[in-house]
Amino acid sequence: MLILVLILCISIPAALSENDNFGVDYVFEPVMINGQWMIKDTVVLEIPGEPLVPYRAAAILLPEGAELKDIKVKHGKPIVQKGFELPWGQPPCTFNDKPVIVGKTEKIYNSDSIYPHKLYEFVGIQSFRGFNILYVNLFPVQYQPKSQTVHFYEKLTVEVQFGKKMKHKLYRGLPGDKQTVAGTVDNPDVLAAYEDRPAPLQTEEYIIITNSTLQSTFQTLADHKANYVNGTNVYEVTWIYSNYSGVDNQEKIRNFIKDMYQTHGTQYCLLGGDISVVPYRGFYVTNGGYTDSDMAADMYFGCLDGTFNDDGDGRWAEPEDGVDWLMEVFVGRAPVETVAEAENFVDKVTTHEFAPRPEVCQYHAAGLGSPDTRQLAWDCEYWTPSTYVKKELFEHDQPVTTELWRSAWDGTFDGEPHTPPLMFQHFGGGAADGYFINSDVLWYISDVPSLTNSDFFPVHMGVSPYCGEFTVNDCLAEAYINDDCGAIACYMNDSLTWFSAQDASMYCGDFIESEFRALFSDGKEHLGELLNQAKSYWVSSAENDSTYRWSYYQINLLGDPETPVLTQRTPPEPDTVTITNPNDGEEVYGTVVITTSVTGCINAVEFYIDGEFKYADTKLPFEYVWDTWGYAEDKQHTILVKGYCSGELKDEDKVTVTVNNFYIQITNPEEGDTVSGIVTVTTDVRGYDAVEFYIDNELKYTDTAAPFQYEWDTREYPDGSHTITARGFASGVFAEKDEVTCIVNNSGQCAGTVLVLLLVLLGALGIKRH
Repeated sequence: MLILVLILCISIPAALSENDNFGVDYVFEPVMINGQWMIKDTVVLEIPGEPLVPYRAAAILLPEGAELKDIKVKHGKPIVQKGFELPWGQPPCTFNDKPVIVGKTEKIYNSDSIYPHKLYEFVGIQSFRGFNILYVNLFPVQYQPKSQTVHFYEKLTVEVQFGKKMKHKLYRGLPGDKQTVAGTVDNPDVLAAYEDRPAPLQTEEYIIITNSTLQSTFQTLADHKANYVNGTNVYEVTWIYSNYSGVDNQEKIRNFIKDMYQTHGTQYCLLGGDISVVPYRGFYVTNGGYTDSDMAADMYFGCLDGTFNDDGDGRWAEPEDGVDWLMEVFVGRAPVETVAEAENFVDKVTTHEFAPRPEVCQYHAAGLGSPDTRQLAWDCEYWTPSTYVKKELFEHDQPVTTELWRSAWDGTFDGEPHTPPLMFQHFGGGAADGYFINSDVLWYISDVPSLTNSDFFPVHMGVSPYCGEFTVNDCLAEAYINDDCGAIACYMNDSLTWFSAQDASMYCGDFIESEFRALFSDGKEHLGELLNQAKSYWVSSAENDSTYRWSYYQINLLGDPETPVLTQRTPPEPDTVTITNPNDGEEVYGTVVITTSVTGCINAVEFYIDGEFKYADTKLPFEYVWDTWGYAEDKQHTILVKGYCSGELKDEDKVTVTVNNFYIQITNPEEGDTVSGIVTVTTDVRGYDAVEFYIDNELKYTDTAAPFQYEWDTREYPDGSHTITARGFASGVFAEKDEVTCIVNNSGQCAGTVLVLLLVLLGALGIKRH
């Protein structure tokens, strides 16, 4: 695989709004390996019989509302060296054919005309979430075959001239969209010029489409996902068919997903069922004498631009049909039919997401002879972090038996750590019901139940033909997903596998390698986004090359598109509701604010008083204002709250309180106090509009306004014990009273005063005498 060193520099005008052009600089660093010039991160243009040359698939973000007018590529003087005979391309191969080896095209190799004759090739413009991306192939190496002369351009500058047009209808302006696009373009600085827009009022980032039989089971998964994304929902297919237009049910589903993308911020869509539950769209593709007129391609539901059938001939996704290559909504499929299968799928997803992530990857290659099938594994290892344990199971080293295959899945193969791998890459031939793990050993659907990795499930990817053909009754990828010890996700081929006679990792294998790159280099860990990112490297190739087009279409995700590969999720707090005010056993009166605290997914709380429903609150902080007037006085009452998650009762809590709206207490003087002179008799009153004050059972004063008090002149009473009574009235009706007894001592006050004065006088005399 010819790959090499690329340093990309971006040259973006500071104010795009003031210019109608900008440039992107691509700087290439040449390296010599085994007598050949190589340039890292480029891909090889392989045309049978013609020189193999590298090209860079440039992805250039256009400004918002820009219309492409012209492209120019500027360059300096190339480095010219002679004496290099570049090898020539071979026809693509399948496992069904014996590789055909062709000689070089003499017309080209006997000529000294520059090959390729151009430095760049316009591929097209693709839209990704409303961001327009210009795809251009750059050729930093040109070759004169007859004189064996290589021209190498260290720098190519793509100059883009643009005009203005309407903004794209799928542009949402969400911050998350900008972050996603940044990882797929060469000039992310242009994103700063794109307008930000507010988030939708109701967001559903994750949706599931299924039938009525499986809806409640998948609701459990949606509830789980609600802890980690902003909004989830489950939709039933017949409702979609009744409410959305389209030429068939597939288009109705796609139009529904597009609507959810535009109005509810949807990012992930799980197709909850096999083709009997959620239909598939079959694409039409031809290559190398083969035709697949019904290739299952779930990318149809996530790539929301265009129609995929511009000419209306019923052959979907032909080159002239305006194919959209990038998924606005990341789509995956749960290939289940029954409730039991759906329950197993949901259980596996939740178990996997909570499990620790092993830093182990498993690589496999069955023998093929030539080319070396280990190349794909080594290409994948290139992107795997150095901290990871890389386990290799190659037929070149030992016969691969079913026993070894099981041990590779459960992690006991090839030493510590004995944990199932995070990623499991496979290379070998096969069919829908099984693939070769050795040149003479097949692993069948019937072998999958013998796997024992019940606590962690690898992400499985392979190039075997037809193993991902979920449109048949059962395929191997379905078996892995539906087995309780199988894979958490499968990226596998729906149809024929293509590779190069010179490079086993080319074509279909390029996508497998790119999955490792997308995960470990680009950090795209959610299964659906990972696949989209892996495919995004090959948009230019698929647009121009039917072998890449075939390979691009046929890889589907069987698995949940939102599940993260690298992140171990923390289980959410339990779904609870707790009354925080009032406390159990507390006295309450008047208007009481009943407050609650919730954990987990509680999104609605009902309030009950003495078993009678009073109020339902659907927004935080979930509270109810209770007017206690009218409830039995000095009696216990029960407050009950019920917490719901998406309509399902999850928890409840209750407290018992005593209503005490009528209350009177003398606060001054206190029981047993000694008083003299004029004393202010004060009260603490609740619920009464009048208070009568009595001294020794004789009414002295009636107060009709707060703070309900009476000035008592104790000098009118003999020294000794006296009783103060306060009687509370509500609307003229006596309700309750409070009494205190205190000691009047007015004579004691005078004697004390004389004594104090005498002591002061004597003290002063003593000081003077001293």
